[in-house]
Amino acid sequence: MSLDLAPFKALIYNHCGLVLEGIAEDRLNKALNQAVIRLGCRDLNDYFRLLENTPEQFEQLISALTVNETYFFREPDQIALFTNQLIPRLLARQSRRPLRILSAGCSSGEEPYSLAMALDTVYGEQRRQLFKIDAGDVDRQVLSKARQGIYSAFSFRSMDPVLQQRYFRPIQRNYQLVDEIRQSINFLPLNLKAPLPPQGLEGYDLIFCRNVSIYFDPETRQMIHRRFHDVLNENGILLLGSSETLGNDLGVFELVEEHGHYYFIKGEAYRPPSSQAVSWSSLHSASTAVQLGKESLCDPEPSARVAPDAVTPALLNLPPLDSIRQLVQEGEREKASELLDRHLRVQNQPVAMGVLLLKSWLLLNQRAFHDADGLLDQVLHEDPWSVDGLLLKGLNAKWQNRLQEACDWFRKVTYTCPECWPAHYYLAETYRIQGHDAAAIKAYQVIRRILSNDKHAADGMLWVPLPLPRGDILFLSERHLLKLKQNTQLSDKGEG
Repeated sequence: MSLDLAPFKALIYNHCGLVLEGIAEDRLNKALNQAVIRLGCRDLNDYFRLLENTPEQFEQLISALTVNETYFFREPDQIALFTNQLIPRLLARQSRRPLRILSAGCSSGEEPYSLAMALDTVYGEQRRQLFKIDAGDVDRQVLSKARQGIYSAFSFRSMDPVLQQRYFRPIQRNYQLVDEIRQSINFLPLNLKAPLPPQGLEGYDLIFCRNVSIYFDPETRQMIHRRFHDVLNENGILLLGSSETLGNDLGVFELVEEHGHYYFIKGEAYRPPSSQAVSWSSLHSASTAVQLGKESLCDPEPSARVAPDAVTPALLNLPPLDSIRQLVQEGEREKASELLDRHLRVQNQPVAMGVLLLKSWLLLNQRAFHDADGLLDQVLHEDPWSVDGLLLKGLNAKWQNRLQEACDWFRKVTYTCPECWPAHYYLAETYRIQGHDAAAIKAYQVIRRILSNDKHAADGMLWVPLPLPRGDILFLSERHLLKLKQNTQLSDKGEG
């Protein structure tokens, strides 16, 4: 069925601000095809009229378009910042009433429940008197799931097993959150683009809105920031996902940094000690872009690289790897993992390189380091110069705090593919953590050279879709370069 998507895109954008281009457009196309067939509509116009006049059908379409794959204690360093630094600061100023926290775009509830569990581990029974947590999402179906508090094992891939045992009880093949945490969250429908917020949606001290901005264009994101500004108290804090914060400095809030973490503040009260306002423009103007030739150096010997596998999965009734990679990129990791397992279960057939790499990437995100390492060994046995394999080996070591080993792997990537800027970035970060400032400066300078010349520069990866926004990586590299150079100058003066 050939579909004219423009009217549907406009209807959805005007209602809730979702921008459906690229991969999201493919998802819309698929959802419309399925809905027209499922509802027995005569044609697309018939279904469009149904959407305009039937809120329930419109909500079902929105549910089909949003990616709700998430997990508990996502970005744990940020939750630690929330629990250990921000909350004590907020409590010190608000002794007479509970702190109000909003999780906007809460999906199936893992984020607000993670916040409640983190607070419970610190404040115990006092949590009920000290904090009130609201959580909202435009998808009413996923809110229903959130209220039930029942999750599969895949939602626990970043959670301490001790906490899982404390707060969850087995229920058939899944796990249900204990009542004391589940009943402490107030879930509500929340359309961030709605003209008026739901009644009572105001007076917040802190707002989480992580991994949501990817759905919106800059105009809508700025409008949402203004809404957040309105519903925050005179002094308040806004936390976005680590990879999206820098790209959302839209002039509504002040962007500040604390111990390498960036967040937004309203008012003066919660500016962290010794912090200065951060902005992309000042850093970018301070940098000097080095011109880079257009010829890529990643493939000096094409025979040394393995192209995407020329396997015909249809003959074995297997899902195509490109489709699985798209699922990984969209964040639907549980579904992708199940499909990859189908490939791995095939007997008497060589396993495609893409299967091993994508599966190892998913295992790394589950912190199943040993299993991932075994698959990566298979990859490098077949192709010792696989950029994806070498880089994932480095991440496997880095995430287990084997930093020198991680550096060795990342350097191998930079030798194999000098323009693989993610490898230079991970190498720079690892050097910086180790206190090797001079080496870190060199690596950050390479990133600046590559991305200043071409903000759409290819990352050199064949299969693994790394979650590294180029603009944010360039910003962070500039930021760390300035700090490292300042530290070096201070050190030189001290020695003098």
